[in-house]
Amino acid sequence: MILKKILFLSFAINFCFGQQQSLLDKKLEKDRISAEFTELYNLISTIHPGQFMYSTEKEFDKTYFDLKNSIKDDLSIVDYYKITATLMAKVKDGHTTVDRGQITTLLKDKPVFPFSIYQINNQYYFNKSINENANYKGLQILKINGKDIHSIVKEIKKYIHLEGKNETGLNMKFMNFPFYYFIYNPTEKFEIEYRDENNKKQKIVLNGTTFDRFSKSTTENIQPLTTEIRKDKIAVLKFHSFSNGYNEADRKIAQEQLDIFFTKLDSLKTKNLIVDLRDNSGGAGEIANYLFSYLIDKPYYYFDYVGTKYNSVKNWKHYAQYPQNIEEINLAETKKISGLNCFTSTNSADDFWWFKKQENKPNPYKGQIHVLINGGCFSTTGHLLAMMREYKIGTFYGEYSQGSNYSNAGGQAFVLPYSKTVAWIPTFQYKMKTPNFKANSKGIQPDIEIQLQADDLKTGFDRQFDFVIRRIENISL
Repeated sequence: MILKKILFLSFAINFCFGQQQSLLDKKLEKDRISAEFTELYNLISTIHPGQFMYSTEKEFDKTYFDLKNSIKDDLSIVDYYKITATLMAKVKDGHTTVDRGQITTLLKDKPVFPFSIYQINNQYYFNKSINENANYKGLQILKINGKDIHSIVKEIKKYIHLEGKNETGLNMKFMNFPFYYFIYNPTEKFEIEYRDENNKKQKIVLNGTTFDRFSKSTTENIQPLTTEIRKDKIAVLKFHSFSNGYNEADRKIAQEQLDIFFTKLDSLKTKNLIVDLRDNSGGAGEIANYLFSYLIDKPYYYFDYVGTKYNSVKNWKHYAQYPQNIEEINLAETKKISGLNCFTSTNSADDFWWFKKQENKPNPYKGQIHVLINGGCFSTTGHLLAMMREYKIGTFYGEYSQGSNYSNAGGQAFVLPYSKTVAWIPTFQYKMKTPNFKANSKGIQPDIEIQLQADDLKTGFDRQFDFVIRRIENISL
């Protein structure tokens, strides 16, 4: 009886894996994906408000035609992902991407490359993995399966979406390196050439780790907001995500947490506040704005405009995953700004909150503000940083942010009719009221640039945070 159960379990596992594998290998018909790819091109061209901010129309069209002409035969789901993701990445917009969910679901029990990687000074290092591979963390990777790591990354970057000319955001994307390497080379065994602790070249052959196990081993459960007042009287506010602002109940909890924290700082006359926004990829503007109201000592405005490229939704709305969430726009209520149909302040009570004058808190923070940023700072976090830069609030430490004083967003997913590929395409452009802000295509530059070192990956040493603490201590002497 036990033997029968074992055999049945083995059959079930193999059947499940085989079924996933067969779906990965499933062929999509050449003519149908070629036609659908044109639909994707037309959809982007119709609705994306920032389509040509970083790529010219000529460059985008060349990429489209080259990719379309490369479809010579039926394609697997993975090969079609490469093509669609490459077109989307050409826009160079962080919110414009092909959803990975369809493939990651199929990858769950499939062995993949067992490490995320980290880029430092154009070199690549082992980063997160399962516990058995912890000794490799922080060592430099030279080759994978005989291919130079630089050539691998160059190919993978073609279908990674980043904002503008930003490079620091790559390390956030490389947290999913097992996925991207699978797209590049779907093998299950990996011969890796690397440099050991003594800088000597070594080789190791590793079997892949199932995607599910890798994901569970490397995913951290981090609270969106934490606060601390250290023994040295330095206050620390870590905002890992503004996602706790979407839900009203969660937003009220976060706002209360901020109220209590800043009231305490005011009563203690705390002289230094570290605002750690690293790896905060954005979220609700309401909660970012609430934080900002504690950092500024005068009224201000949040958004300048919210604009659309399209004039009507009726010819493309049906592609949306949730078409009921897309409303028709009234062009009479908009005005043209930079070629977009823009909603702006009407100076009336009916204005949405982000067009109205915002009031600072009566007890704004009065000490020195030190802001930690990196390539994980995106979307709403970029908006907050731009506001701080506009009003000369705080000193920025770390690495270039990915986000800035605008974003092309809207939270809409579109389903391509044949392959069921899900594509995230922005429908609105959000621009901050920051007339003096100087935009940089790489993101927002820190005042003091501090990059992690390879040893930090292994030891967990927070070099950027430590630098700020030591600088505060030296200034206080």
